[in-house]
Amino acid sequence: MRVWYQSLVEGDNPSYFGGLAARARLVGRPGSEVDFVGLPPGTYGGRAPAEVVVYPYLMSLHIQFILDNGLRAEAKGYDVFVVGSVQDPGMEEARSLLDIPVVGYGEAAMHLACCLGSRFCVIAFQSGFDQLMNLRIRNLGLAERALPTALMEANFADVGKGLNDSADLVDRFSSAARRVIAQGAEAIIPGQLYLSEAIARAGVTRIDDVPIVDGLTATLKMAEIMHDMKKLGIAVTRRGYTHARPPKDMIEHARLLHGRTPI
Repeated sequence: MRVWYQSLVEGDNPSYFGGLAARARLVGRPGSEVDFVGLPPGTYGGRAPAEVVVYPYLMSLHIQFILDNGLRAEAKGYDVFVVGSVQDPGMEEARSLLDIPVVGYGEAAMHLACCLGSRFCVIAFQSGFDQLMNLRIRNLGLAERALPTALMEANFADVGKGLNDSADLVDRFSSAARRVIAQGAEAIIPGQLYLSEAIARAGVTRIDDVPIVDGLTATLKMAEIMHDMKKLGIAVTRRGYTHARPPKDMIEHARLLHGRTPI
């Protein structure tokens, strides 16, 4: 199984993607090939991704990079296209565009969290991300299974440092986790993949007997399931507004009109 794992991080980022690839080899099915791909260098204009993704207009533009890469993944023979960001940017559009399975980190992690406890909570670290995630949870129909998204005291630099030196970040995350556990959370999702990776690499799988969802593992396992289902002839619906696939000539016309690079 070949998986194109689309990150919202810019460029190749070998230190970050190298760590992801190493963990993917540990948690993924033997023989699986997972390629981690970033957005074009300069996408965020020198800002951290978490500072940009909270603005709907900006993401409406950047999502086109994701969809371009979805088409590339399909054209290159990948079996699954993964949107590796907890807010699942462009996931529905990609599902309506591609014939290969499309998996979103947020959707996969939330459905797994529902299997692990009655109510889950997402813990994020960027101002504005709480409202963004609450909207995403509502759109997935999971609002009754979730507590409001919680923000922990950390910024992008703190989380990046925590990938290699995790003690302080784990303390901050644990404090936030215990607050939402006291409010009734029975499973916890570390929000952005940067945060999820730092917590997973630190070996934190439970806090006060509440499971912590490993975002990378949840996503790759869902990719395996969707790939297996596809081989059995069970694939995404093509009925309804959300999943209907446009005819090829309509896709080509629209992409030409809007100046997208031919795939």
